Amino acid sequence: MARMHPSPMRPNTQSHAERKLYDAFKEQLSDDFDVFHSTPWQVKDSQAGVQDGEADFILAHPDYGIIILEVKGGRIRYEGQTGKWFSNQYEVKDPFRQGRTTKYRLLKKLKELPYWRDRRILAGNAVAFPDVIVKDDLRLDAPRDMILDGSDVMDLQSWVDNALRYLQSEHPDDEPLGPTGAKELVDVLSPSWDLRPLLSAAIRAEEAELTRLTEEQFMMLDFLGRRRRAAITGCAGSGKTTLAVEKGRRLAEQGFRVLLTCFNVNLAQFLGGDQSLPSGLDVTNFHKLAQGLANRARVYKPGPRDDRYFNVTLPELMMDAVDLLGSQYDAIIVDEGQDFHDNWWIPLQCLLHEPDRGIFYVFFDDNQNLYRTRQRIPLALAPYALTRNCRNTQRIHEKVMQFYQSDQTPAAQGPLGRPVQTLIYEDLNGLKRALRQVLHQLTTEGEVPPEDIVILTPKGRKRSGLWRLGPLGNYSLTDQWPAGSGEIFCSTVHSFKGLESPIVILAEIGSFGTKDLDSIL
Repeated sequence: MARMHPSPMRPNTQSHAERKLYDAFKEQLSDDFDVFHSTPWQVKDSQAGVQDGEADFILAHPDYGIIILEVKGGRIRYEGQTGKWFSNQYEVKDPFRQGRTTKYRLLKKLKELPYWRDRRILAGNAVAFPDVIVKDDLRLDAPRDMILDGSDVMDLQSWVDNALRYLQSEHPDDEPLGPTGAKELVDVLSPSWDLRPLLSAAIRAEEAELTRLTEEQFMMLDFLGRRRRAAITGCAGSGKTTLAVEKGRRLAEQGFRVLLTCFNVNLAQFLGGDQSLPSGLDVTNFHKLAQGLANRARVYKPGPRDDRYFNVTLPELMMDAVDLLGSQYDAIIVDEGQDFHDNWWIPLQCLLHEPDRGIFYVFFDDNQNLYRTRQRIPLALAPYALTRNCRNTQRIHEKVMQFYQSDQTPAAQGPLGRPVQTLIYEDLNGLKRALRQVLHQLTTEGEVPPEDIVILTPKGRKRSGLWRLGPLGNYSLTDQWPAGSGEIFCSTVHSFKGLESPIVILAEIGSFGTKDLDSIL
């Protein structure tokens, strides 16, 4: 049974003669044959431009060569004086000239490819009139050996063998197709392929959808527009930081002097680097704010930079500075409120011109309290909950929910995304191989820009093995944000908290249990 391309036959095939021959070739020819039905192609012609070509059938055998077969059904009539051909009552193209043209165009197309460039493959054209009987040559260029008629349909194997022997006798210097040639011909005429979207393109499409979903969360700000004070809670990915920035932007554009502050240094630097922010909006992390005020008031007292210095000393110095400098802002917005200590809130509120009534918004998530502080959000009102995860794909949301602990389970609204990939390694060499593999897949195969990739670890630089790995293929690690050319940004989970990246690689988590992963994610 011949290998048919395509298989099954295309359902829109209109020609009764072609349908009959398709079934006959399939059943009668041996499995050494590849039979291609209705195969189109295009070739360039220096004079005529791009030319289209299509063969009704192409028969290929590795021990012989190729037959291009043009099929005409029904009653066949030829007028020698006018050179016109007819199928039933309809005028048709000259099938022999049509076959020759198709053969030359196919061979020209094959010659464009490396495998066929220096080969002379046995190839000829034939005509099939399966509904009539032909006894002799029809024309000088129409030998009976290259005509398949109704009497041949019942024994196609004999006709094909005879036609191929005829071609060999006419072209003794041409080569047989060969097993490799037969395979190459299938790859050319009936290729199989799977064109997947580039990962970089998929990421851009997902980012556009996530941005749209986040902007839908702005309705929360519209709802709270007349409220001076509000606590807003939400899971990672609910768009809290985006909402915090948008609230600050809106207030500043209304003429208010606004402070947007958070715990994370890198997050504050990233947000503050947005050149589109209005001039009335100050963005800084809490400790930089405290130290700056203490310096301005000349009450700053340097000390050992330990936990007490950051958690107690700086807030006290900030309070002293506020007593001397007075209030500074009309509105204060706090992001990452879950990481603020109880003794930080009073100095912050005292920065308001109206400490008890000034605009004060706190965005927080108890599940992200990396530092396990015993904090209380300083607002008596019940918090407003953001219950939609609109900054992550559904696959990431599903993975994170394994470690999420909250009274309310957020719903995933983002695009489906790709499954979270997990790679297991045994030692530093295994870690290096895994990272090189992943970076190659992302940057080379997926064409993801290196600046869209971050590597995070729960370990500090002195304990992390990442910094001892050396170059990872074409890239080296850097802790400078943003990364430069040929570099991949690497940081701790704590330092990157609150920031986003299209691709996050989380490394060195093998020794961490579920409770620790709860903090990381």
